[in-house]
Amino acid sequence: MKKILLFISVIALVSTGGCKKDSSSSDPTGLNNQDIVNAIFQAGMAWNTPTKSLKGVYPINISVDNTKTGPEGGNIHVIGSVTGSMTMDDHTGAIISGTMLLGLTETINAYAFKSNGLTYVMNGAPYVSLSGTFTLVNGGKFGSASSMQIGGGVNVTGNGVDKTVNINLTIILNSNGTGGSVSGTIDGVSVNYNF
Repeated sequence: MKKILLFISVIALVSTGGCKKDSSSSDPTGLNNQDIVNAIFQAGMAWNTPTKSLKGVYPINISVDNTKTGPEGGNIHVIGSVTGSMTMDDHTGAIISGTMLLGLTETINAYAFKSNGLTYVMNGAPYVSLSGTFTLVNGGKFGSASSMQIGGGVNVTGNGVDKTVNINLTIILNSNGTGGSVSGTIDGVSVNYNF
């Protein structure tokens, strides 16, 4: 169980300050597009809750229906599922292999967030989807097929901004279990950075 939580923690690195920000992804008004993606990703990964310890092959079938309240107001409602299976060594508890499939839809309702010290409000246009395949190999490290896609649109208002931001991103996790890359477009601007 500890290794699964570690696996999920590493995935969550996508949304931490460890990302190298691409200067072309910021709006001249001060809005940083990566702050939009961080809020969406964090809400999508909030399904992770402790479960019973795994023995042998354990099927994963988690129904997701969570609402994340924004620190400045509003919320992001996430529905969908996480499915797959894990194989563990019964004697040591070590992860031998596993696959997790993520399929989520986020409905964003007046979610207020700060970007470069200014407050903005985000609504779904009409929603954002997250899908992913995460594989683990012996020892709990990421397999080469671990990736996530984020797509959809949000409407952002505040501080001179009133626009729809379309998102089309692919996140690929490194097979050594540390970091990865983000590529695609946010608001029509190419994004390509490592974390």
